[in-house]
Amino acid sequence: MEFLAYFAKLLILVFLVSKAIQADGDLEPTAIKPRILNGREAARGQFPYQVSVRVGGQHSCGGSIISQTFVVTAAHCVYSIPPSFLTILAGTTNRTADSVIKDVVQVIPHPEFTAYDNDIALLKLNDSLQFNDVIQPIPLAAVDAPVDAPVTISGWGRTKEGGEITSQLMYNKYMKTLSPENCAKNIGYNTTAILCLSKIIGNGICEGDDGGPAVYRGILIGVASFHINDCYSTNKPNGFANVSHFNSWLTQAQICNP
Repeated sequence: MEFLAYFAKLLILVFLVSKAIQADGDLEPTAIKPRILNGREAARGQFPYQVSVRVGGQHSCGGSIISQTFVVTAAHCVYSIPPSFLTILAGTTNRTADSVIKDVVQVIPHPEFTAYDNDIALLKLNDSLQFNDVIQPIPLAAVDAPVDAPVTISGWGRTKEGGEITSQLMYNKYMKTLSPENCAKNIGYNTTAILCLSKIIGNGICEGDDGGPAVYRGILIGVASFHINDCYSTNKPNGFANVSHFNSWLTQAQICNP
């Protein structure tokens, strides 16, 4: 019976890998950063709030536009990095495109950030983004999304652990919110600062998707923070900074840093 169960899981994994390859086409050589697992290629303007957070001009993490001068991302992506090393790329689904690039003049991590707890930060831009059909802000969640709500994630991360990189923004809609109780069981402690999204083997976030958005009904509910074990071969949920928990801090931080 144990062998049959193992064989069934193996067939499921092979099927998921096959589907991912069919969707993504030929893969590029191994590179440094990652993308949404088993995702679909985003269309122009589909995620106008999505940005690439860059260190030294190279994609490092994702982020979301929340105003003309502020982007929200994960604190672990930018903590202790001088603002002069950081830029954001907006208005494109192609991270290698010559699009809108803004310098970062201030990094504002949550004051209680430690490891992956309170893993959220604001980036203040050197000048205002001009909103149009491909650059738009996304509203911040003020209350928690319901349990088992379908969530869309997006990013430029890897297809699998140690895998390939793509220049095109990817997304998937396969994840759902877990209850706080189920989240606590999976991460080992209870906190309203972390939102868990369920996943199956072969989807979810991977390195380089960090800082990117989790969206429910057009509202930012999560900021990609961590995956448990390796990102591809586990069905453990992904961890996101719970935006509703940080709504007041995000609002106040923008007011205090005009």
